[in-house]
Amino acid sequence: MTGGQMSPTTLLGMKTATTPCGRDARLNGFPYKIADMMAHLDGATYITRQSVHTPANVRKCKKAIRKAFENSLAGNGYSLVEVVATCNSGWKLSPVAANKWMEENLIPEYPLGDIKCAELPKQ
Repeated sequence: MTGGQMSPTTLLGMKTATTPCGRDARLNGFPYKIADMMAHLDGATYITRQSVHTPANVRKCKKAIRKAFENSLAGNGYSLVEVVATCNSGWKLSPVAANKWMEENLIPEYPLGDIKCAELPKQ
C-alpha cells in the first residue's frame, strides 16, 4: 500500500524504502497498535484485528467486517476492523514466504482476535 515505504505499523528493525537501515525507535518512533489504541476511546464497541493470509482467516475477517457494519447500523457505537496483510512486493518475498514471515514476525506483534466487544452504556 505504501510502495515499500515505512508505515505506522512497520516493525522495529524492518527495512523499507524510507528506512533502509531498519526502523529505529529513536529516529522513527515505535510502531502503532491502532486497534489497541482505539479500544480505549469512548463509543468504541467492537474492535478487532484480523488477517487475510489463509482462507480460514479470510473467512474470519469477512465475518468481522460484517459484524462491524451491523454494529454500526444498529447504532451500537463505532467499530474498527484492523486487517493484517502482507506486502509481498515491498518485502521482496514470494507470497508463500511473505505469509510465513507474517506468521513468524507480524502476528506475534499484532495478535489476532477481538480486542473489545461491548455495548454502549444506557442513558
